[in-house]
This record gives sequence, C-alpha cells and structure tokens, in this order.
Amino acid sequence: MKKVAVSIHARDDFKPEIIRGLNELDFIHVDVSDGKFSSLKNLNLDVFRILKESYQIPIIAHMMVTDPSNYIKKIVEYVEIFTFHFEIEQDKNGVIDNIRSLRKKVGIAINPDTEIGEIVPYLSAIDLVLVMSVYPGGSGQKFIPHSIEKVNILKSYKGKYKFLIDIDGGINVENSKMLDVDILSSTSTILNAIDPNKVISILKHSNEI
Repeated sequence: MKKVAVSIHARDDFKPEIIRGLNELDFIHVDVSDGKFSSLKNLNLDVFRILKESYQIPIIAHMMVTDPSNYIKKIVEYVEIFTFHFEIEQDKNGVIDNIRSLRKKVGIAINPDTEIGEIVPYLSAIDLVLVMSVYPGGSGQKFIPHSIEKVNILKSYKGKYKFLIDIDGGINVENSKMLDVDILSSTSTILNAIDPNKVISILKHSNEI
C-alpha cells in the first residue's frame, strides 16, 4: 500500500481547516518557495507551527528555494523530512550534513529535466527522493508522462540504497496506478474532490488495482 501526502503551499492566507477531516493521510507536504527558484513566492513559515499544533501528521518541508539553509533552522521543530532541490547552486553535501546535524531526515527533489543518474552519488546519504512530475510552481499542472520512466529507473537503485520514492505534480487516480512509488503527493486531486477521503483511499491502494 502506498502512502499519501496532501500538498499545500506556505501561503500568507493559509487556513488549517482546508485539510480538516482528511482521514488516513500519512504526510502533509508543505511547499516553501522563494520566488527565485520558482515563480511562486510562498514564505509563510508560520504554516508549519499551525499544522503541528492542529494535526498529528508528519510534515515534509519541500524547499523550492535557492538557499534552503536560510529556512531550515526556523522550522526544524515542526518538520520530519526536509527536501531540497538538486538544482540549487549550494553544495549539496553541505545541505545534507546540515539537516542531519539537526537529527532530521533529508530528501532530494529533482525537476523534470534532471535525470536520475545525476543524483546517484547522493543516494547513500538521503532518506527520500522527490520526483517532480511537473515544473515547480502552482498546483493543477498536467502530469509529465516521462516521470513514470524516471520512477522505474530510480526504483532499480532501491536494492542497494535505503530511500523512499515520492512523486509530486499532477497526480490523480489514473496515473497513480502506473507509479511504483512509496509516497503520492497531491493537491487538487484530493482537495477539489467531492469525497476527498475516498480519493485518498483509492490513491493508497492504487498498486492493487
């Protein structure tokens, strides 16, 4: 059975009730964006405190920022997994070491144009790989089919390394069946559904269909 994360943005107008009543969520995936790495700017870090006070659900911080070290310590007490982008110019090993020193799990996210082979040297040092199946930005984008092949390539390394595969962007009840991943992260498919809990259940069991 797959795990499911609901993806939300660290927006100034964030309201925690948007995910109230969502049963069986495994993670809350929060996008932090600085307006430089992607076109969006969502830097309301207070979202993490509000979520931690409102729900007993592990939080993944998806750092769509050019300098993740500027933000990590500000929210460290609320986050279980910090995921930063491979495409940043900072020293990746330095960021990994920084997160590890805070006794948190660490993930690397890759944009659609980044190939799996580029992150192989880091697989032994991380807990999660986030495959972006859309370009970083707003929710509701169309799923990029090439992401299926990338997931399959990435899975071939799981026998040697211990990491989870997460995927984010355009995930729905149809393409989830083709994705052999550990975590499905979704925004609009869950939050815009007539019956969000039914959708979560379908996503969790999509490997059984």
